[in-house]
Amino acid sequence: MDLTISPLTLEQWPALEDLFGRAGASNGCWCMYWRIGPRYRDRPREDNKQDLRQLAASGPPPGLLAFDGVIPVGWCELARRADRPVMRRNLRSGSEPVGDAGQLRGG
Repeated sequence: MDLTISPLTLEQWPALEDLFGRAGASNGCWCMYWRIGPRYRDRPREDNKQDLRQLAASGPPPGLLAFDGVIPVGWCELARRADRPVMRRNLRSGSEPVGDAGQLRGG
């Protein structure tokens, strides 16, 4: 296997569409769950798709694509915690804000 990793840009968008398929991965989520929460289900899949495409066109890449040669084989979403409202709360307690990675201390 000859894996390469590439940021998602508009140039790479067709590869993401191939990887996600017609349904848009996870039944139309298009990786919008962590950005807008469960309401992604209430929107047309096309809206989720276009929102992710706009993210790929407008700012830092919203994720990374893995390729085996020229075939897309993997996806990893990337975003600042502030851009993911669903993750703003501590997943264990459900009520405390999660700190930034810079606040973590070892030892």
